[in-house]
Amino acid sequence: MPLDGVLLHRIIEQMQDAVPMRINRITQPSSHEFVFHCFAKKKYALFISTHPVFSRIQFTNLKLSQSVELTHLLSLFRKYLDGGIIQTIHQVGYDRVFELTIDHRDDMGVIRTYRLVIELMGKYANLILVDEDDRVIDSQKRLGSFENSGRSIVPGSDYTVPTDFNRKPFNEIVHGFDYNESLTKQFDGISPLLENEILYRLKSQSIDSIVDEISNTTSLYIHGKDFHCIQLTHLNTPFEAFELMEGLDHYYHDLQEQERIKAHTGDLLKSVRRELKRSKQKLPHLYLDYENATESEHLRLYGDLLYAYYADAPSGKSEVILQDFEGNDVTIPLDQKRNGKDNAKRYFIRYRKAKTSLSYILEQIELTEDRIEYLESVLTQIEQASVEDAKEIQEELSNHGFRFKVQKSRQTKKSKKPNYIVIQYDEETVIYVGKNNIQNELITFKLARKEDMWFHAAHTHGAHVMIKSPSLNEDKIRLCAHLAAYYSKGRYGSSVEVHYTQAKYLKKVPGKPPGFVSMSTHNSIFIDPDAQLVHAFVAQ
Repeated sequence: MPLDGVLLHRIIEQMQDAVPMRINRITQPSSHEFVFHCFAKKKYALFISTHPVFSRIQFTNLKLSQSVELTHLLSLFRKYLDGGIIQTIHQVGYDRVFELTIDHRDDMGVIRTYRLVIELMGKYANLILVDEDDRVIDSQKRLGSFENSGRSIVPGSDYTVPTDFNRKPFNEIVHGFDYNESLTKQFDGISPLLENEILYRLKSQSIDSIVDEISNTTSLYIHGKDFHCIQLTHLNTPFEAFELMEGLDHYYHDLQEQERIKAHTGDLLKSVRRELKRSKQKLPHLYLDYENATESEHLRLYGDLLYAYYADAPSGKSEVILQDFEGNDVTIPLDQKRNGKDNAKRYFIRYRKAKTSLSYILEQIELTEDRIEYLESVLTQIEQASVEDAKEIQEELSNHGFRFKVQKSRQTKKSKKPNYIVIQYDEETVIYVGKNNIQNELITFKLARKEDMWFHAAHTHGAHVMIKSPSLNEDKIRLCAHLAAYYSKGRYGSSVEVHYTQAKYLKKVPGKPPGFVSMSTHNSIFIDPDAQLVHAFVAQ
């Protein structure tokens, strides 16, 4: 859900405690996202998103990827803002409009003051750089006056703040409101979700106490897909409570990661699903072709009988009844234009074609089944992938002949070494986790030694987990099992079976894609995947 002005007000108030801040670096993880890496007694990552659905401003602790490419706007920000001091962070009333006032020393040593205006208006979200004379230097989206209700946002135009004079600031709600009209139409900053919560609480609370709670909270309450800075009691659903910035990271992490993956690799997930659907639709037709091809022995029998009794099948007949070699009557359809021998030849030709097609059909069935298994494994990996993982998967698919429509960056650098997870459990123990087939192949057949222990979720697609340790105990085995279960299709299941064995008992499967292995022996452990345990070790 989009953030409303009231929640953004709480976010801005927390951010104001950190200014002034020096901007040390500016990066752009995706086309909609910018990160201002700042310092003020400690490091801050000021994150701004103008995504039409996930737009927001916050401090983040997430490790974000570097810039997709050096875009025009990123170059502009680095020229005018890099090295500058953020003096103020200001919200216009309770609207979704914000201003960063930034002092920057130019090439002549003169300090200039710029404003970075952040308008988080859904699909109209925009970033606008304004100079000391309130003139637009440039913006993420350039808009003519005919496109934007009279406001012109182009280089050189005067910047004016979008204002709704018909609505009062949210904090004036304590002075009363019209019960017959929606709160969203009367006050700035209120979303339909918050309106429903306020009206629900008014049954047992005063408006003063509700506003006081909203004005002093430092928390974020997440109820599934909905969240706010106060508990959404009207939903009557389970919730998680976080510190405000931490909660935003938690809520948006998976959503924005998928957006970044899409920005870097195109809609890879959708493309793989489409290819998987095609393969699954093809398989039943191949089975039917196989069934038809296997029913070809009667063609050979017809040919044998016609050769043996060709005199009984002269041309002009549409069928003939002959006895087979066991004395049974067999009715054989004939081509009336052919004699017995020619009809026999025709049946033998059809028989040979059926036999030839049978081997081809069997080959196609095997290839299609392998393709389905492979794409299902890739699908699981994409759903759990980071940006770097997704890039590797895209490269892997291209190497195997898959051609997907993907967005290309101007940067043409190939992926660096595979981005597998490395966990230093203790001084003697290291755990490796592969999150795609390239990483799995490397971990299992390059890094692993014969004595190293290998883990994988049973009967499903998932990560290869390998542990190097001079001594294994139950804690280490259970942690590896948690990792294998969590990074698999069984992530959200319970009692997930995990196989484990020494690497010396593993073999590549001939003719299969990277990462496919067979085991000559193994042990099993059943585990309930623990996300918190996994995150605690992976975050180290």
